[in-house]
This record gives sequence, C-alpha cells and structure tokens, in this order.
Amino acid sequence: MASRPLLYAYDISHYCVSADRILAFKGVDFDARSVPYHDKTELIKATGQDYVPTLIWDSKPVMWYDIPDFLETVRPKPSLYPDGRRGLAVTLEHWGHQVLEERVWRYVVTKVPRVLHDDVERWVFEEMQTRARGPWHVLEMRREEFRQDMNKHLGLVEAMLEGRDWILGEPSLADFGIYGSMSPLLTVGEAVPDAFPRLAAWAARIRALG
Repeated sequence: MASRPLLYAYDISHYCVSADRILAFKGVDFDARSVPYHDKTELIKATGQDYVPTLIWDSKPVMWYDIPDFLETVRPKPSLYPDGRRGLAVTLEHWGHQVLEERVWRYVVTKVPRVLHDDVERWVFEEMQTRARGPWHVLEMRREEFRQDMNKHLGLVEAMLEGRDWILGEPSLADFGIYGSMSPLLTVGEAVPDAFPRLAAWAARIRALG
C-alpha cells in the first residue's frame, strides 16, 4: 500500500499555503508537518534539501516547483488548467508569487513574530528579516506606505474577479498561487480590506476547499 502523502511546510510561506490549497482542490488526503523557520534538520534528513514546501509522495520528495504539474499527472481531475489554459494560469500564478506577495509581505513582516511558535524562532526570523530589509522600527514606520501599495495590487485581483467566482472562471492554479501570495495578510490575523468584497468572498471559497 502506498504511504500517505506528507507535506513539509510552514504557515507563513506563500508557496506552502498555495501547495496546501492545491492538494485540497485535488482531493488528496495528506498529512502536514510544520518545519520551524530556524531548524530544517528533519526536512534535510527526509528530502536532502532545505526548502519548503516539499511533498513526499510514495516515499519520494517532490520539490515545491514541481508540485502543480506532478499533481496534474497523478490526479488529473479536477485540473489546475481548465480548458487547457496552462500558460495563462501559470503566468498569473507567477505574478502572485513574484509581485503581489512582496507587497503583502512588506506590510505584514513586523507582525509575523507574534504568530511564530517560540522565542528562538521569533529571534531568528527578526534577525534574518532585518538583515534583508533594514531596521525593524523603520519597517514599522513605513507600514502605511506599504499598506497603500499592497492595496493597489489587491485591487487588481478584485478587478480580475468582476463577474466571476474564480480568476479564470473555474478554479485554477492562478487562484491558488495568488491566494497563497496574499495569505500572509490572513496568517497575521488581518482581514481582506473592506474595499475588496469580491476578493474576500473568493478567499473564503478557497479556504473552504477540502
């Protein structure tokens, strides 16, 4: 009997949230194992590398970048690419991960430590983010600037959803990539801004999968 799939992930990762929702959409029953931000020992031992999400399927690791197409092969229905629109779905997914996520992340980054699991993880997170982004107090002071920029990009998704429940009319990789990219906002306990009711309803539909 094949072993139950296992997803190595952590809550604050947009790629991990996206992978979780893709698995739910595909109807895959799986276990999830949280990887501490500061300790990849178990992950490295199990997979030979230190990046999440990593999916273990039949005892073999599937790297984060392969997860969507791998699942299309082993669970082709329902498809992540409705009507064969793979190129469009992948392009929109990439926009989410490469453009939208950074706007969301800059806004929430100083609020992330409170949702982490212990003081060591919080310390490592703050240290790494400070090295990459600058002093913590400056990031906090700029939150209103970051909020406005984030909302401009969330507004683009709101516009995509005009007259439809899903970005391409049916659930697709575009939805899960973009949802993952905005998910840090929800992870730190904030709501979708009131100005975007279609976005809020769409996010609720994705959370309800599985």
